[in-house]
Amino acid sequence: MVDPTSTTVPAGTTSAATKSESAVSDILEDRLIDAEYKIWKKNTPYLYDFVMTHALEWPSLTAQWLPVTKSAGEGSNAVEHSLLLGTHTTGEQNHLMVASVNLPKSDAVLDNRAGDGQDASSKDDQGESAAAAAKDTDGASASGSAVAATVASNYDEERNELGGFGSAPGAVGKITVRMKIKHEGEVNRARYMPQNHFVVASRGPQAEVYVWDLSKHPSFPDESSPFAPQAMCVGHTKEGYGLAWSGHTAGRLISGSEDTTVCLWDVSAVTSARRDGTEASAAATSTSTSSSSTSSSGTQIQPLSIFRGHTDVVEDVDWHHRDPNLIGSVGDDRTIMVWDVREKNPTKAVHVVKDAHAGDVNSIAFNPVNEFLLATGSADKTVKLWDMRNLKSPMQTFEGHTDQVYNVEWAPHNESILASCSADRRVGIWDLSRIGTEQSPEDAEDGPPELLFLHGGHTSKVSDFSWNANDEWTIASCSEDNVLQVWNMAEEIYAEGEDQDGDDDDANMGEGGGEGVIGEDDLE
Repeated sequence: MVDPTSTTVPAGTTSAATKSESAVSDILEDRLIDAEYKIWKKNTPYLYDFVMTHALEWPSLTAQWLPVTKSAGEGSNAVEHSLLLGTHTTGEQNHLMVASVNLPKSDAVLDNRAGDGQDASSKDDQGESAAAAAKDTDGASASGSAVAATVASNYDEERNELGGFGSAPGAVGKITVRMKIKHEGEVNRARYMPQNHFVVASRGPQAEVYVWDLSKHPSFPDESSPFAPQAMCVGHTKEGYGLAWSGHTAGRLISGSEDTTVCLWDVSAVTSARRDGTEASAAATSTSTSSSSTSSSGTQIQPLSIFRGHTDVVEDVDWHHRDPNLIGSVGDDRTIMVWDVREKNPTKAVHVVKDAHAGDVNSIAFNPVNEFLLATGSADKTVKLWDMRNLKSPMQTFEGHTDQVYNVEWAPHNESILASCSADRRVGIWDLSRIGTEQSPEDAEDGPPELLFLHGGHTSKVSDFSWNANDEWTIASCSEDNVLQVWNMAEEIYAEGEDQDGDDDDANMGEGGGEGVIGEDDLE
């Protein structure tokens, strides 16, 4: 019997409708992102001491400040810092990179106002793209009226954006790639060894971990030059992201992998042999407890120990900052594990926290000062704070991100400050000292009291970020749309004794709220 009320849908119509709806959704999302970016752009003078935006040739999945600085030139008001980056591309040669970033000296006062005839917006070639917007610097000492004057003079009516803050002498804000090293596949993560910043470990799509001595490579490679790391750490069977050096013992390196294991290596024989000018083969016959052999791609180093306990991908690892024998690992099994490196090939961790989050645990970071605190970030959109003396439940759960958290990192200058980056295009800064602070209903709408600041300058997922140990409160962050941003939030936001109400309003990316802060209505 045929149902007269039924209708026959032609084959392929449903899928076509679904594709159309998806396309419309993508367009609306792009428009929303663009509108949010323009609001953020207008509010930068209120929210930051400086912001620099640089369009990289390819996206970088990793970012880390190197610990060295130098003067940007005689009479310059800039200091040159260095940043470790990588590339993520297919069909092209990938590179491990070092970039120089000129930051203003701590006592420098930058003029926000562009004079007549001066280009107030120093844009990249991709000027029409919000992602490749101008490099911005804003002086910390600007008063409210000066900031208002800046907004009035630099606002671009045609683009509905605030332009740059002028061109300061000494090339403040200049970002230049100074070194490239050929890398096999994309650079998932790169980290320098604390005891010698020339020694860098990197992860790619292969199972091996590469160790480089930057002093042994030219600034830019020849096209015919081979892929030539100083060492390859073998032991994993799949790729990974987690990578951490010991701050206590030079050459000690740990990594996590999709093969569910954590590996520990000692690369000191290779790095010390290189510094002494001896051949890599000498390192291979060294008395080091980790076995190694020489190959065309550098010395192959076997692991000292393999830690087996996770049941899914190990996303991240970290080394305890106070105890040289403790390491931590987290993974897609939603578990936190703390290991003792003195145990040989253990299958049971010292501490295990199961179901630590409601989703994959993507990051772990031990506090650099407080030996009992550690933080984790998860795909469940939260950051959690843990006390190692009682791991049955978290001390605090930080809620403020709207998508999965990729990375967490403690500030090097303040033990109570923690930052996190997320797929929601934000970098959040959390202040533990504000936990439990009373809020007005209006303030509560902007987030919990411990959410000090949300950086909203990215228009795509934020892959990684790094605190600058040589310039307090300065952060570098990189996103999937090739953008690198270097920024420092306004001192009024975090300084003690300031009016908290005004600070909280400013801290929330200018999405409404706060006297003088430009809101969504101003875009119309």
